[in-house]
Amino acid sequence: MAAISDTIVKTTELSGDYKIQVLTATIASASDTIVLTEADNGLSEIVYANAHLTAGMDDHCTFVQTSYSSLTITIVTKEEDGTAATDFTGTTVEVLVIGK
Repeated sequence: MAAISDTIVKTTELSGDYKIQVLTATIASASDTIVLTEADNGLSEIVYANAHLTAGMDDHCTFVQTSYSSLTITIVTKEEDGTAATDFTGTTVEVLVIGK
């Protein structure tokens, strides 16, 4: 599981109980997960999540794909040819999460 190293909760103008969080996480495998909890993250539902690489990008880790279900975010890392990434040394991502 990817380790969250920082969370920024933004004040928003979104309606209702929606909020924006920006998470920084260290990636350790080709398909890694971030599991949020209502107690720690204040979210009971994710309505949007998208990640981008912030460090560790090279020939063996070029881009990421993001998906989510319930409170689990899955981040898949890929090499430039689209195959699964093979080197995660120093790879970190920033994840924009909108939830309530």
